[in-house]
Amino acid sequence: MALAVLTLACFLLYAPSRYFPSDRVAWIKRHQVTVTVMSSALSLVSLYLFTLSYDFATSLMFWLVAFMTLLSVIILSLKLNFNWVWGWGLICLLFMIIDLS
Repeated sequence: MALAVLTLACFLLYAPSRYFPSDRVAWIKRHQVTVTVMSSALSLVSLYLFTLSYDFATSLMFWLVAFMTLLSVIILSLKLNFNWVWGWGLICLLFMIIDLS
């Protein structure tokens, strides 16, 4: 669950960038401050969810590594093909459904 929230936070963190394909999601370009606040809040929520599973130091290290990895995967997949990001989103949604059941 925490990885799915962190993936969404990384996607929203990259969305206000000038390199993000603006023709795909126009709402994000119009509300850049809101999206940045939402991504920061989701990042903190994912860190909290990691902290519930592990102690703080372990969860912080895992969160930092996962954050850097997910952000680089999102940036690379957006450069290559935008449809890959939606595939990642569906995979994360599937993992969230499996995790909740």
